[in-house]
This record gives sequence, C-alpha cells and structure tokens, in this order.
Amino acid sequence: MAERTDQRDRSVDDSADLLDDAGVRADVDPGPDVDRGPGPDEPAAAASEATITSRLRESLASPFSGLFSVRVFLFVLGLVLVAMVAAGSVVPIPFLGGLAGFVGIATVGFGVGLADARPRYLELLLAGAIAAGLGTLLDHLILAAFGLGLPLVVLGVGAGSLAGLVGHYFGRDLRDGLTRDL
Repeated sequence: MAERTDQRDRSVDDSADLLDDAGVRADVDPGPDVDRGPGPDEPAAAASEATITSRLRESLASPFSGLFSVRVFLFVLGLVLVAMVAAGSVVPIPFLGGLAGFVGIATVGFGVGLADARPRYLELLLAGAIAAGLGTLLDHLILAAFGLGLPLVVLGVGAGSLAGLVGHYFGRDLRDGLTRDL
C-alpha cells in the first residue's frame, strides 16, 4: 500500500511541470464545453457570484420538489385502472367484483412499493382515489344520476386511497427487509 501512494506522489510531482499558472495542462485542450473559469477580462467576482447564487438557489429549493411526480402518477393511475378492471373481471359477482378492484389497487401499491426506492405514497393515494371513485361511480351510475350515489362514491374514494396506501406501505416494508444488511 505504501508503494502505491509513493508512486502516486511521484506521478503528481512529475506532471506538475506540464501545468501552466492557471493549473491547466498546457498540452491538453479541454474543449469548448469545459468551463475554464474567469478569463483575463472577466473579474473574479463573477465566478464567486455564480457560486453564491447556486448556493442560494440550493438553500431556497422547495421542500416539496421531490414529493410528487406527475409522470409516476400517470403511470400508477394507468396500472391501477388496469388492475381494477382485471380484478373485477375475475370475480363475476357484482358486489365482490367491486371489492376485488380494491385488491387490485392494493396489489399495484404493493408492487410500486417493492419496485421503487423512493416513497410514492401521494401518487398512490391520488391514483387509488381517482380509480376507485370512478369505478364506484360507474358501478352505481343510476343512483348517482338521482343524486343518491354521492355517499357511495365518497366511500369508494376513501377505500381506494386506503388500499393504495396500505399496499404501498407493505411493499416498502418488504423492500426494506430484503435490502437490509444482516
């Protein structure tokens, strides 16, 4: 191990004579895309100002920036709708077919929790609510037409949200158990 650090120190000392006073190797052109820092006519304050603004931008970043992804939400919503239809078509009994749709929502939540390292609770909450609300509305269309279906739709939205969240929680829990060091 000591030989390697000695070799590295020697190679740095040998290549020091190839560097010009700006610290750039004289025989290698970094290309047009490389930022070479402030030139002779640019003040050094411009370079420090860029770093100050970038640090300020990072410190003022929204705490909600990584909380919700529209792309993931649309993908999960599509998966949830397909899972609800598939699970509802497997069980031919009308009342149990609606319950099977909630199992489909929970299954998608479980799969997303198992597959994705980031928590996607908000996406699954909204996707489950929209899909279950739409499914409940279509299942009870006649009651909804007369204005009596609103409580059923609200219950469907709540149950779909809960199914998505519970499925995602258990999927993340299993992922955490599988990826944890023993």
